[in-house]
Amino acid sequence: MKKGAFVLLAFFLGLAGFVSAEERGGGRGFSSFSGASGDSGVGGGFSNSSGYSGDSGRRGNSVSPKLRSLGIRSVPRYFTQRSQLLSAGSASHLGLPSQGPRGEAFRAAVVSPRAMNSTLVRNNMAVVNRAGFRSQVHSFNARETTVGRYYWHNFNGVNFCHYYDRWGCHWYGWYCGSSFYWSCWWGNFWWWYDPLYFRWCYWYDGWWWWQNPEDINQIDVYNNGEYVPSGSEETQGSKEVQSPAAKATSQIQTFNSKDGTRMVKVVGESKDAFLYDMQDPPAFKARYLVSGVTDVRFSKTTDGKPLQIILVLSDDSFELFDADGNPVGNH
Repeated sequence: MKKGAFVLLAFFLGLAGFVSAEERGGGRGFSSFSGASGDSGVGGGFSNSSGYSGDSGRRGNSVSPKLRSLGIRSVPRYFTQRSQLLSAGSASHLGLPSQGPRGEAFRAAVVSPRAMNSTLVRNNMAVVNRAGFRSQVHSFNARETTVGRYYWHNFNGVNFCHYYDRWGCHWYGWYCGSSFYWSCWWGNFWWWYDPLYFRWCYWYDGWWWWQNPEDINQIDVYNNGEYVPSGSEETQGSKEVQSPAAKATSQIQTFNSKDGTRMVKVVGESKDAFLYDMQDPPAFKARYLVSGVTDVRFSKTTDGKPLQIILVLSDDSFELFDADGNPVGNH
């Protein structure tokens, strides 16, 4: 529902008895940008776009002394629109497969964020980023489209699984020895979600890079748990790294239902909303709902009606969900 019909939303809220931010003591949410994009256009709400700027955006010839000291040879071109940056909220809660490549119980150690620059990850990304393997990825994405299924493959002795989620995103889980990590193939790049900073980083020339969705001229490189700005004026000591703890705290907002059974957490620059069951034990793990959330409201259950959750989005539209995170109706 768009702005022109937002008056209807107010009427709807009155009928459904939704609790306002003032009633629950919560604050307003965050603004956001939209636009997760898939590889082949298969799946709901995803389009294919590489999103790279033209030659005028190339920054590879201006590698700062700080970046050169890290061994970085070139800086990627920037994406020209925020909607061209990956923003799929399912990433941070994508679990491990229950079965391995031969049907055995799957056991692996998840690669920690601080190890995403490790030799294991670098060597694997160098292989899977080659043109020959990338062409196979397009083939996998075109034919392996059953939502929620893990498709196991082997390439050069490395087992990996392809997973297609309900938002139309193609995930690849790399099973390297006893270690495992996920990356997403989107817009002809490999992407990794940093759960500490709530950032999407893409692989370029041996490094993970993050572009600020609010400032396309800011491109930072990920280095063992820290982000180093690529701009020459920033790498001389004025803004060298950012604190993950401060960044994470400022980008998390929680909303609780009055009956205490449900919590919605809004995280990251893309304002991804996740639903939590607060009962013990919980009936389900955290569930991704939608991105671009600016406010969360819960219906009143004192009249015996089931709990419903309304998420107000940055474009003044809204999405309605039941207590289990299932969409309700068409808006």
